[in-house]
Amino acid sequence: MTDRSVPVPSGGGSVLPSPDEQVRRTVLDNGLRVVTDRLPTSRSVAASVWVGVGGRDESDEMSGASHFLEHLLFKGTDERDAKSIAVAIDGIGGDMNAFTANEHTAFYARMPAVEAHVGIDLLLDVVQNPALRDWEFDGEREVILEELAAAEDDPDDVSSVKLFERLFPDHPLGREVLGSIESIDGLTRDAVRDFFGEWYTPANLVVAAAGDIDHDLLVDEVDRRFGDRSPGPVPTRTVPDDRLGESSVEVRPIEVVHLAMGWRALAVDDDGRYALALLNHVFGSGPSSRLFQEVREERGLTYSISSAVSHHVDTGAVSIHCATAPGKVDDLIAVVDTILDDVVAHGISREELARAKGSLRGAYLMSYEDVGTRMTRLGMSETMRGGLTPIDEHLARLEAVTDDEVQRVAEQVLGSARVMSSVGPR
Repeated sequence: MTDRSVPVPSGGGSVLPSPDEQVRRTVLDNGLRVVTDRLPTSRSVAASVWVGVGGRDESDEMSGASHFLEHLLFKGTDERDAKSIAVAIDGIGGDMNAFTANEHTAFYARMPAVEAHVGIDLLLDVVQNPALRDWEFDGEREVILEELAAAEDDPDDVSSVKLFERLFPDHPLGREVLGSIESIDGLTRDAVRDFFGEWYTPANLVVAAAGDIDHDLLVDEVDRRFGDRSPGPVPTRTVPDDRLGESSVEVRPIEVVHLAMGWRALAVDDDGRYALALLNHVFGSGPSSRLFQEVREERGLTYSISSAVSHHVDTGAVSIHCATAPGKVDDLIAVVDTILDDVVAHGISREELARAKGSLRGAYLMSYEDVGTRMTRLGMSETMRGGLTPIDEHLARLEAVTDDEVQRVAEQVLGSARVMSSVGPR
């Protein structure tokens, strides 16, 4: 077992201690990682278990298995049923939930610090000892099929799913994380149980917590539960090839057209990710962005428009999402194209760059007032990057980005081939 504190750069005379001063990391002998961020004055604790397996790690036949397990683990353990889990967490004023992504699945809880032992016991128990009972499996299948039906009824969701199908054709990153009706219908309890046994193993697990938490006590509890287990395999992932699919148009008898555009982008560890974050802020993230100001505020072509960045271990994406009346689609696309052409050709102004740096820096620092955000940073960084970038280093790298770097990333990403997806009456 190894234990260390995260290295923190000197503050250069800074009066305030680094936000990472209380971060500690321990790796059990079997590879399971425990990372904590202690805030002694916090009245709450956020704890989580991250599993480094998600939708892209499933075969076509097993598509949706990670999300299925996200549901099933809360149905009960060998000693608890779903109601007793819900009653226990509710009885301390806490909450407990989970989510599934392409490359990880996370289970988390937040509770008062004085009751942290209750929430952590529940959280570790559902990951360590899920019952995966027959009747619960069949019942949860119906719940997930309802979830898929609801997603299919949401045109904004459909346009996004179809966009990523075209961005990553014939690749697991292009599949819906929920799975499909066919794959969920075809899953068996034994197959899902085998999936759990293969991947929910120490080499893929990260336990992360923030708040008034005792690192050593948490490590002892995790070691007691998981320390005698073998590491297990880690996923082997295939890098998407360079192909893009054709743009998608789905006609539905609804009032507006839901439109999505997308480009391939940068991997989670790419050095250009800081420039991309700043570019995205100026381009389409928030009410001061070019997209929002020009498409909505100046021309009234949509109620809302925004861009987003997603990163994976070996690739990424930038996407735009909006909705507009059928008669405004061509004008909206033309305005977006004009903004794109200008950004790709000329980048962003120094004034825009300075504003973006200030906005991201401020939002980043303010977010660490919340223990849930601090916990998520620990778990996400460990799962996706294998370690934590100190906050001071992260902010320094943002501050060091030049306007030339932003333009190079704009050319690389937004100047590349684009795919589109639309769902609506035309």
